Amino acid sequence: MTAVRRRYADGRFGQVHARIAQPVRDCGQRPLLLIHMSPMTGRIFEALTAEMGEDRLSVAFDTPGYGQSDAPDTQPTIETYAAALGEAMDALTPDRRFDILGYHTGSLTATALAALSPARVRRLVLIGAPLFTPQERATFKSYYGPTSPSADGEHLAKRWRGFVHHYQRPGMSLDEVAEHFEEAMTGGANAWWGHAAAFDYDLEAALKALAHPTLILKTGDDLARQTEPARDLSPHIDMLDAPGWGHGFATTHARDVAGVLRAWLDAESREARAAVMDAPAPASALGPIWPPPEAGSFAPE
Repeated sequence: MTAVRRRYADGRFGQVHARIAQPVRDCGQRPLLLIHMSPMTGRIFEALTAEMGEDRLSVAFDTPGYGQSDAPDTQPTIETYAAALGEAMDALTPDRRFDILGYHTGSLTATALAALSPARVRRLVLIGAPLFTPQERATFKSYYGPTSPSADGEHLAKRWRGFVHHYQRPGMSLDEVAEHFEEAMTGGANAWWGHAAAFDYDLEAALKALAHPTLILKTGDDLARQTEPARDLSPHIDMLDAPGWGHGFATTHARDVAGVLRAWLDAESREARAAVMDAPAPASALGPIWPPPEAGSFAPE
């Protein structure tokens, strides 16, 4: 794996923190921008950034307001997040087309950035592409809304229970869950802004309007059911079923994920991409979904 280094780029809200890996010599591959879910940080992609950095510039920013990136003063939209990350990418690699991988909220941000800069973005990979019914949208928005601290720390305990519910899948220890939990705390009191922006964004309309080749990874997590309707939304979409990959998979199975990304991103034609989709998925992607679907999208109270 290639070493991952840290640096900052100047952005509209201040500094934008990045984890970057790249080969010693330019291999001719398009740079890859990785956009994390909310309220996490680019750290969730550190292992994957190192893997992809073996043959292309790979950049995982902390979205403004999370991790070590400066925060906006007011609640952003998905388009605002997209524009800010596009500007940061311009600062690192001006005038080059690039691919984007987005994860949950990052999937929406990736889609919005492709719409804002269609000539600059080449292909999209979306880890989850949730299409909510109006009722689901209202439920998710209320669950992931603002919270107030409590003297007994119950607000943290509730968040922790949610992390254990979603992250402690077979092969992931509580120590590893705790590392992800630390990242989720960096958003502070406004950590809910990313979710709020996501629930206000019309992903279905945006995907229908895009002409970019798009790979959706339908992973085994809390948005698998909402991602399924995107399968036949556009002729530009390929969907890979990966029930064995859930939260944390970009770390625990980084090499397998990189193999899938590299094969699909580097396929020269639609036919070559179809051949990638017809090939067997890595064994790690084919395990059982966890938690089981009957466990629901939210941690039990």
